Amino acid sequence: MKAKKVGEKAMITITRSRYILSDKANCTYCYKCLRNCPVKAISFKQGESFVIEEECVLCGTCVNICPQNAKQYRNDVENFLSLVRKPFILSIAPSFYAYFKEPFKVLSLLKQLGCVYISETSIGAEYVSAEYAKIFSHSNKPLITTACPVVVELVEKYFPEYADYLFKVKSPASVHAEFLKHMFGNLPKVFVSPCIAKKKELEDVFDVVLTFEEFENGLEKIFHESNNTTKGIATLLENMPQTYPDPPHPIRARFYPSSKGVVDSAAAYVGENFPYYVLEGVENIIDFFKTFNGFNEKILIEASACVGGCINGPTMKKEDNILLRHSRLQKAIRILESLNVKKVDRFSVPFDLKRSLKIRKVEYNIPESEVERIFAEMGKTDPEKILDCTGCGYETCRDKAVAIAVGKAEKEMCFAYLVEKVSSVSNLVVEETPNAIVIFKDSKILYINNAAGILFANYPEDMIISICQRAKESSNKIHELYINSRKVYLYPKVFDLPDDGGIVVLFVDLTEMVQQREHMNELRRRTIEKIDEVLNEQMKLAQDIASLLGESIAETKSRFAEFKKFLGEENVDN
Repeated sequence: MKAKKVGEKAMITITRSRYILSDKANCTYCYKCLRNCPVKAISFKQGESFVIEEECVLCGTCVNICPQNAKQYRNDVENFLSLVRKPFILSIAPSFYAYFKEPFKVLSLLKQLGCVYISETSIGAEYVSAEYAKIFSHSNKPLITTACPVVVELVEKYFPEYADYLFKVKSPASVHAEFLKHMFGNLPKVFVSPCIAKKKELEDVFDVVLTFEEFENGLEKIFHESNNTTKGIATLLENMPQTYPDPPHPIRARFYPSSKGVVDSAAAYVGENFPYYVLEGVENIIDFFKTFNGFNEKILIEASACVGGCINGPTMKKEDNILLRHSRLQKAIRILESLNVKKVDRFSVPFDLKRSLKIRKVEYNIPESEVERIFAEMGKTDPEKILDCTGCGYETCRDKAVAIAVGKAEKEMCFAYLVEKVSSVSNLVVEETPNAIVIFKDSKILYINNAAGILFANYPEDMIISICQRAKESSNKIHELYINSRKVYLYPKVFDLPDDGGIVVLFVDLTEMVQQREHMNELRRRTIEKIDEVLNEQMKLAQDIASLLGESIAETKSRFAEFKKFLGEENVDN
């Protein structure tokens, strides 16, 4: 992703994520998702927000952090329901046992819905652990596990210079897909886990990839439709028998979803005493890579985007404490280890375990001159205005300027800029209004706008304050004043600024309106005089020809009198 020349005024093409979807109607532009996104992979433009596929590492932070549920991962429940009651295979991540209170009863239900083979993803993890041990034993540098797809996305997009430090081994889920294909060919395969990133990683090797949340919702929907009830799935599970995963079973890899689980599983092949480090949390992993350069001692680094491991994944039930999840996992492991079933032969590998990385570094080559131009447009030419307040969601003002140059952010996201912009507009309105505005305190004028400057031209400060004081004493009535040899009519509005900041007097100039009213009154007066003149002439004429007209003149007089009365009812005060 390269930026075009600034002079071309072209923006970099950015794509909406296919995995994290945005609800425009719910988004309130609070920037909480952007503030918490570890890689700032969210665009805010023209009243719309969306996750950028080229930048997103699919950690799921935005989905969980949004208070309005405006960010949601893609729902694939319908794809799962289309397979139900037909033969299909199910791969369950080991954190399955931490998510469900009665995991083995859930497996029994799956068997009734057409699942012909339930297998633990941990089988793939056994192959991966053995391969880790093999590679690590011949290495003399740090090596980072690749079970977590978010970690791989981070390296491919943001730290490709450290790609050589990753184990070039497929993830347990990907290896398990190979295992299932080897056993069952093209029979539809479903994978369930707490991970959103798996939807992208596994979309080419599984027919349906679900989170536990989706999986449970799908089962609830089947139960409700088939039983015509609104009761939860727990009601159905009450009478279900226990069903265990089909063999072969893993050896130690069920520990993968807990902290240090990968290390403990690899210990079966490497030996108990080897250097290792557990690195958890996207922010911690990013900080690790930022300062990683130069360290070259042999060590196995178990890396996970989720603090606490997969049992604390983005779609695990938030109401379940992580200790409860861990306890459930341990309980299930004890039960499964007590079974006398065939174990997987991790040394017989009839498929390829090697992973190839797809380096696609997120890099924007924005010239410094473009950043400075954006700063200038935002009024950030003074270093004191480079606040780095993070209110917009970006860590620094420079990061924000780069985002604007790229085309995924707007200047108005900066609160300081927005306040200054609104203030500037307000000042412009005050300056350009035809109403005279004076702000004074005690015997000093603090502010006078253009209209007031013209109205009180050549008036000394004390005279202007005197006029304002009189206006304050009798506000909300029209004042007739002679200012600069001109009679004016002013209507004052007076209010106090908070914290004894002064007195504001706004003079509304009603001179033109009053003059128009006086003109209309004069016109009415002249009309009435003319009517009187005509009426008198009519009366004189009537006296001369009264015998001929009889009572008709009396009626004429009455009508003129009514018209005269009508015109005379309105006066200057109306």
